[in-house]
Amino acid sequence: MSTAAVAESPSEGTGGGPGGDRPVRRTPWYPSLSAVVGLIVVLVGAYIGAARLADNSFLTHLATGRYILEHGFPHGDVYSFTAPGERWVVQSWLASVVYAALDRTVGLVGIRVLTAVLAGATAGILWTLTRPAKGLVARMAIAAVGLTVAATMWSPRPLMIGLLLLGITLLTAERRLPPWLLLPVFWIWVNSHGSFPLGLLVLGCFALGSRLDGERRPTELRPLAWALGGTVLGAVNPLGPVLLTFPISLLRRQDSLSFIVEWRSPMFTEAYARAFLVLVVMMIAALVRRPSWRAAIPFAVFVVLSLTAARNIPVAALVLVPGMARGAEGLGDLTGEARSRAAALFAVVALVIGGSALVVRLREPDLDLRDFPVDAVAWLDQQGLFGPDTRRVTPDYVGNYSELLLGDRAAVFGDDRVDMFPQAVVDDEVALLKGGPTWRRVLDRWDADVVLWTRGSQLDLLLSADDGWRLAYVDQTWVVYIRR
Repeated sequence: MSTAAVAESPSEGTGGGPGGDRPVRRTPWYPSLSAVVGLIVVLVGAYIGAARLADNSFLTHLATGRYILEHGFPHGDVYSFTAPGERWVVQSWLASVVYAALDRTVGLVGIRVLTAVLAGATAGILWTLTRPAKGLVARMAIAAVGLTVAATMWSPRPLMIGLLLLGITLLTAERRLPPWLLLPVFWIWVNSHGSFPLGLLVLGCFALGSRLDGERRPTELRPLAWALGGTVLGAVNPLGPVLLTFPISLLRRQDSLSFIVEWRSPMFTEAYARAFLVLVVMMIAALVRRPSWRAAIPFAVFVVLSLTAARNIPVAALVLVPGMARGAEGLGDLTGEARSRAAALFAVVALVIGGSALVVRLREPDLDLRDFPVDAVAWLDQQGLFGPDTRRVTPDYVGNYSELLLGDRAAVFGDDRVDMFPQAVVDDEVALLKGGPTWRRVLDRWDADVVLWTRGSQLDLLLSADDGWRLAYVDQTWVVYIRR
């Protein structure tokens, strides 16, 4: 074979030597070990996202998307008998419409697949943000703790969209994506979830930190400018500029928010909260090792936000990664960047196992309603007591379930839309939850016909001792009382 022929061969090259040119086989493309670990991280994230649909807020988001597709955008409450027509800003309208469209075309499994894609992509971004650490063991440690937080806090609701968009924002700040991408990103964010100000906040923290570190013109200013442009553009939507001020209006309802678990300070008895504490300790160690204002300022700001409200923990878990990774640079010699045939084999095994696990999980029933009174509601329906003509008093998350079943015919006492309900309605629900002295007055004020409540609660005990109500249904978790 001539030298020219050897050079043209796709599998061989020319090599010089004392004996003349000899064919040298080219190295095939193989993935690196770090790429395989990244693939595993993505698959784990997708598996978390493919969980069965159980979040009560999601149920109302889906019901609202169905309502929009059938009737158009509501501007007043359509679900309750306690606040009918009350001004209601459907802040996550875009997510709700996407949920309903998927449900209509392919069923609820389509929503689970979407959430799996969002979660997998977010996990992949988390892994990418660990790259400054270089050492494979350090990167794996950061990703493992971050995914431990995610396993509890990532759920099929619009927040998952916000987390993915936050991850994209962080990639632009790290110069891994072009800044102009934040123009459409923030339009989508404004119209999907009220957490978009946190994206602006993190860019501002990075820019301030870079300035204090000595950078005269922080590179984060360009992404921040594009993000501000996308936020303003977000006012172009079916509901108008009100979406831009929605987060402020929501935060003004602190009296109502204080009764919602995710808006309270975290209780460090759960795994995700303890994992977050580990992240905080790791971040402190990173700052001691490599002090940086760019890492310290967002760390301080988002830890405070997380200690104020547990719902900010998954946000902070992403925000801390870049600074943590830089602080861990140089720990360990193994980078995992060498390509090898063994890594390719691991990748195939990971894809087979991870893909099979995903398929098995997605074949499970789409809804997980163990926390909802399915049997009690079925009994009420058999008795003709589950309809718009019956005033049923239930906990808020049962209201979300009723909205999924009946849509705008649900006529609920309340649900978790505390931004919409008047404070008096929220106070009445809290009085029933606590079993306070005004419980009877609350039920009379709203002309309640039926009370569906948790068995063994204070309200259950009060109703059982009251001559005005009779116990009509009971199971292991729920009781139904009917006014005599």
